[in-house]
Amino acid sequence: MATENNVILNLPFDEASGSQVAYDYAQNRHDATVTDCTFVTGKQGNCIHFGGNGHADIDNDVVRLSGNFTIIVWIKAGKYEDGCTARRVGLFCNTDQVEGYRESWIDVEPDSWGYYAVRKQGNAVSIYLDTQLIDSFILPTTLTGVALVQDIYGTENGYGDLDELKIYDVALSEAEIAEELNNISQLEYFLGGVSFNDIDLHVESSTGVLDLPKLKTPTSVDWADYHGEVIDLTEKRYQAREITLNCWLRAKGKMDFTERVNRVYDILRQDGTQRLMISIHPTKPLVYEVYCEDGVAPSKRWHDDKMIGTFSLKLKEPDPVKRVIRHQRMNYATSELKIELKSDKMITIYWGDGEVTADVYGDCTGDNAIKHTYADNGIYYAIVGGVIEEITEFSTNGIVVWNKL
Repeated sequence: MATENNVILNLPFDEASGSQVAYDYAQNRHDATVTDCTFVTGKQGNCIHFGGNGHADIDNDVVRLSGNFTIIVWIKAGKYEDGCTARRVGLFCNTDQVEGYRESWIDVEPDSWGYYAVRKQGNAVSIYLDTQLIDSFILPTTLTGVALVQDIYGTENGYGDLDELKIYDVALSEAEIAEELNNISQLEYFLGGVSFNDIDLHVESSTGVLDLPKLKTPTSVDWADYHGEVIDLTEKRYQAREITLNCWLRAKGKMDFTERVNRVYDILRQDGTQRLMISIHPTKPLVYEVYCEDGVAPSKRWHDDKMIGTFSLKLKEPDPVKRVIRHQRMNYATSELKIELKSDKMITIYWGDGEVTADVYGDCTGDNAIKHTYADNGIYYAIVGGVIEEITEFSTNGIVVWNKL
């Protein structure tokens, strides 16, 4: 069975329009350099759009062609201007034998998404569209090149959209290919690194998660001989974000209920803020550094058997405007996250492992770059909070998943 360790390339293409990089979320980070392409609304989140002139290049040999592999991608062929071509997507496989190439073409409907999978197992190649086997063939000898192409002859590059490209270094089964189609991240809540699912805690509804926080009172002048007021609405600043999670908790009895509620209390009692993470996407969760200002009062009826209690978690986020950076530690060589920036206003960096660097300001580039070393392997989301609108010359060796949240 394939695991995430078998993913050797993972390009969700969720970058904002204008980005010159398509980030790779696989462990070894083979980011693509984007030239003359845009990012538009895709099958899930954003996707990369090719207009016939652009391309996205990876300067690494990611796929071992002599071994097994599986390519999975969503493709939407664009309507080409001649009205005739761009109606087929083809797979081209070259080998080290003269006239040893193999090709297969699929008729498609322009401007419609299709879920494609190319599987190589030994010398057998299979092509799937929307989990259905479309074609298969045997390579006469060793594979030396593979390409998904279009029947467009007026341009050298693609004309359409790509989304959620993944390459595995194993041959996935048909069941695994079908599972990938349905592998849309489920909504999941975490507080202090604890999944609500682990304690059977459920969120019925929430407020404030994506709300624009309240505006701080701006400077104003009330002239007696003028209507209304004169108010300064430049450089708007916001109050702390207020988040309410309306929850219910299911337990096996009085003691189990008490233990589960206490796990929530223990998280909220800890010093400093706690990380609230809402998983809405495989690589782009919503993250907040919060604390509980009000108490928590569960409404319940004691029972020796199954019992359910309801309560509201009212949380505050002191840094409501932020930039979110993803970093994956695989070993000691990838343990450091570096952030370079310039800011005249103080910035706070929450590293995602409980550590915080406060009062960051001035020229933090070059030798003055802010660095953090993670002790354990894993995926971390660092938050850069403060007046991020006035940050200049920002760069990082991580992946910026939310430029502003």
